[in-house]
Formats: sequence, C-alpha cells, structure tokens
Amino acid sequence: MKQKTRIAFVVLACGLAGCGPPSAQNDPPPPVPQAPPPFEPKVAEVGDGIKGKSLQGEQGIGKIIAQPAVTLFRVKERVVFEIQIPQAMNLYNASEGRNPKSHEEFMEKIINFNKIPLPKLPEGQIYKYHPDDGLLWVEPAQ
Repeated sequence: MKQKTRIAFVVLACGLAGCGPPSAQNDPPPPVPQAPPPFEPKVAEVGDGIKGKSLQGEQGIGKIIAQPAVTLFRVKERVVFEIQIPQAMNLYNASEGRNPKSHEEFMEKIINFNKIPLPKLPEGQIYKYHPDDGLLWVEPAQ
C-alpha cells in the first residue's frame, strides 16, 4: 500500500510541477539548415587546392603535426601559380606574340606542354582560363 501511495504522490507532484513530457506547443521550431553560399568565380591562387584543407583547423599538438604538411601543399601551389604558369605564359607570349586565345589552347600550350600539375580543386569547382585578362580562374562547375 505504501508503494502505491508513493507512486501516486510522485505522479501527482510531476503533474503539478510540469515535469511530464515537453509540450510540442512550447518547443521552438528546429533551425532550418543553411545552404552554403554560392561559390563566386575568382582568380586561381594559393589556397584554392583541396590538399591540406582538412588539416588547417587543427589545434594544439595536432597543429604542430599537421602544419608541415599544410605548408608543403601551399608551397607547391605557390610554385604553380606564382612561378610555373607566369614563366610559361611569358615564354609563350615571347614566341607567339600573344596570350592563348582560348581555354583549350591555354590547357594544351601552357599547362600540358610544360607539364604543370594544377592543384586538385574541391568538388564542384573547375579551372577556366579567361583570354580577355590572360588569367586562370576558379569557377563553379556548370
């Protein structure tokens, strides 16, 4: 009998105190997941490649271990974007008297001919040469 009284008292106390299941009316609506902002085209530069991006958020001892790898990937990108491509463009311009006229010509005569390893881009992004300004851009894949 005492057990039933205790149970009844707990149920009554919970009912008066409001410790039952939460009411659906008082719950705030779940947050709506935000879509990432659309990728804006930009001139290709150091840091666009995918290698090393997953290591950049490391803290503490993880950063000490990851930083040499991140630095290596960024140095390789710097060599491509700041040394190899400009040098190949200068040589092409000296021999042809002009910049490449299309993306296809740029890829064939500058990148493939000089065996320049473009850094791999994140999914949904591509390289596109713009003949009007003579620069390599990173754009969303269409």
